[in-house]
Amino acid sequence: MRMPLPRLAALLAAALSCLPALAGTPFDFDAAPGRLPKNVVPLAYSLAVVPDIDAGTIAGTESVRLRVRASSRTIVFNSLNERLADVRLDGAPVGAVESDDSRQLTTITLAQAMPAGEHTLSFSYTGKLETQPHGLFVQPYVTPDGSRGRLLSTKMESTDARRMFPCWDEPAFRSTFELTVTVPAGWAAVSNMPVARRELHGGEATTTFERSPRMPSYLVELTAGDLAAIGTRLGDTELGVWAVRGRERDGQVALADAELILGDYNEYFGYAYPLPKLDSLAIPGGFAGAMENWGAITYNDQLLLLGANSTLADRQTVFAVQAHEIAHQWNGDLVTMGWWDDLWLNESFAAWRGAAETERRNPSWKWWEQQDAARERAMRSDSRLSTHPIEQPVANELEAANAFDEITYEKGQSVLRMLESYLGPEVFRDGIRRYMRTRALSNATAADLWSALAAASGQDIGQLARDWTEQPGFPLVSVAASCARGARTITLAQRRFLLQAAAHDGGHWSIPLRIRAGGDAPHAQLLTRDGEQSAAGRCREPLSINADAIGFYRVKYDAATLAANTRAFAVMPDGDRIALLDDAWALALAGEQPLGSYLALASAMGRNRDSRAWEQVAAALGTLEHYARGSRGHAAFAAAARSMVRPVADSLGWDPQPGETPDVARLRRTLYADLGAWDDQRVLAEARRRFAHFVTDRSAIRPDDQETILAIVMRSADSATFEQLHTIARAEKNETAQRRDYLALMQVGDPALAEQAARIALSDEIPPQADAIRIRLVWLLAGRHPALAWRTFRDHADALLASNPKYAPLITAQRVPEYFWEGAPPEEIEAWVRARLPAEMAPDIARGMESVYALRAERAALSPAADAWAAEAPWHRSGEW
Repeated sequence: MRMPLPRLAALLAAALSCLPALAGTPFDFDAAPGRLPKNVVPLAYSLAVVPDIDAGTIAGTESVRLRVRASSRTIVFNSLNERLADVRLDGAPVGAVESDDSRQLTTITLAQAMPAGEHTLSFSYTGKLETQPHGLFVQPYVTPDGSRGRLLSTKMESTDARRMFPCWDEPAFRSTFELTVTVPAGWAAVSNMPVARRELHGGEATTTFERSPRMPSYLVELTAGDLAAIGTRLGDTELGVWAVRGRERDGQVALADAELILGDYNEYFGYAYPLPKLDSLAIPGGFAGAMENWGAITYNDQLLLLGANSTLADRQTVFAVQAHEIAHQWNGDLVTMGWWDDLWLNESFAAWRGAAETERRNPSWKWWEQQDAARERAMRSDSRLSTHPIEQPVANELEAANAFDEITYEKGQSVLRMLESYLGPEVFRDGIRRYMRTRALSNATAADLWSALAAASGQDIGQLARDWTEQPGFPLVSVAASCARGARTITLAQRRFLLQAAAHDGGHWSIPLRIRAGGDAPHAQLLTRDGEQSAAGRCREPLSINADAIGFYRVKYDAATLAANTRAFAVMPDGDRIALLDDAWALALAGEQPLGSYLALASAMGRNRDSRAWEQVAAALGTLEHYARGSRGHAAFAAAARSMVRPVADSLGWDPQPGETPDVARLRRTLYADLGAWDDQRVLAEARRRFAHFVTDRSAIRPDDQETILAIVMRSADSATFEQLHTIARAEKNETAQRRDYLALMQVGDPALAEQAARIALSDEIPPQADAIRIRLVWLLAGRHPALAWRTFRDHADALLASNPKYAPLITAQRVPEYFWEGAPPEEIEAWVRARLPAEMAPDIARGMESVYALRAERAALSPAADAWAAEAPWHRSGEW
């Protein structure tokens, strides 16, 4: 069912009522948004902190050299949970000092106005050590031998440096930082810069780091604990990987990656990495991701360390995340967005550059093909009425945290790749190099980037780019073909693509098309108006308007062209085939084309082994099978789905062959996982056989295959089988393997065992450094037990969200409705979400609730269509069941 129009209108009105227009002008410090006045600017911090883990406090002293730009009686900066004492300006005590935690501000009022010029503000302060990953926080962990430890680390983005020390905590206020920390003498301490000196006194050590270049406060980093490192050197840059002592050797692959990636980026950006060292720090738990602190990148240890139980997927993730975070050392650190409305200048660029680097250095991974799944997630979000532009207004700290979503990351990455393809890689790189040189050690807006690309290309790239970054959504390109003596001419038109809206008006884009007819090389065409025509090969040849799936748009082909594409589908280039599948599925979801058109393409895959195409098909079939559960047609559809994918799975077999490429191995796991989910009895029997050996011999199943096989077994497990895996999980000493075991337990099919799985997800047997995966465990339960998963999450939301406090509001508003949409009526979910969030979250709540109604509408529309297809499928007539 569609969202009721009055309800949708109310949600959107709340979402859009207070969004200002974007300026689209080059960076100017005085014009940069923010809450802090710009009459007083920090130039250089000298900061000394003494954390007390047992007391949960920070004792600090701070001196800040200031530039007073105009005579003033007040100094205003950010602080949170801090109290200042002995506050002095140029050595003299000041007047009133007021710290307001509700506004996260400290205001110093002077007895007399200070004149313009340079001054020094100094004070001591007390603060709070955090127990969750923001600011300077304490992270407990358990080692493989069962001993417990604690370390300190930081997570400042976007507005949490103020939790560690009072500061001008907005990205436009770049300054230098000299940091000193006092910790136990047996601990190592790491920060953005190398150690300048270390002094021992009693059982403590005081470490002072070299002064940093000018950078924003959110990039300040400090990690301290019982850590050890391995290292190497690239030119003048020291490279290190730090981990809890005893695990540092698991960073060898990451260290080699960092050396390779840094060298490539030095060349690509045409601006050598400017810091003397680049450390990568493996934080046990802490936060579910990584943070690009300049010179000291912090990672959840599962994203950096690789051991004997790691899989190829783990290896791929480590390289890809490193490529993303090291790209930030230029896009984000060397050049920083002026304000959080241009966050995409950090994140989209790092995502695009990281993906390009991963593809370049690991071609057998087919990384750009894998990125298609991320692009599709972004397109699904962007096809809602409640979506937002890549550049979105940000007014305060809450909105800054809520800007980190798939539009900022995946859509931005896709748009940059599309622009690179349109301009050509060399021209685009020249523009990026100009951008880096011009804005180095400063801030930027999108307009600065467009100016650099325009200078490199000689084109008005700004107008084209703004179509994609300053308006929400994306276009659907319609293709109408005509033939004359076998030659095909196409007429093109566009309109905004929306999945569940009644109308499609609004929005217009300059669209960089990539057109391929038959086996020809693709050619570029910029579609700017409806009715444009183009020659497009011969009439019976296949045609792609989005060759290689690079463009961020949908294509709807006329019936004759779609028929030609379906006939030639199995032999089309991989990227063209993927784009056709993506578009046909989206058009079916939107009611723009019959489901049968998509399933005809999927059936035409034959025994082609392209992994991403099959992943797309398997995911679509899995969605349809899920929607059909409980219906009379479910058995027929599941049988038809099994028969479609089984021939390819059988041709691959369960075990890898010599010389097999990683994408083929991934395809095997994808197909067997889905056959197991669709109750293929042969697959279930083989998975159980392998699991029986695994119970007595952990090496009986390769680490790469464990996730697939364990999940298949759990879906039909009895209590004895469930307890076998539970026992293995509790006894497992390797955290990577243990997480796989717990994730598999959550996929159990039996309702009573699912209740037990829910209790396990909340229990103390999950180690403290794995707290961040608890919410993922509960989300997995929602696949087969939606009501149980919803109750479990609803009743324990505070604990489940505690490991990710910065993004908990965004998760609550958007992800909770999307993941638990089947667990309760929409009204119940919305009421619960609204009760937990402030009114400013209305845009995000609107997006989450639109997803709920859209998914319910999809299920209602697609289930009968899937039943009808299965009833007429050739597998039905052949009596497969």
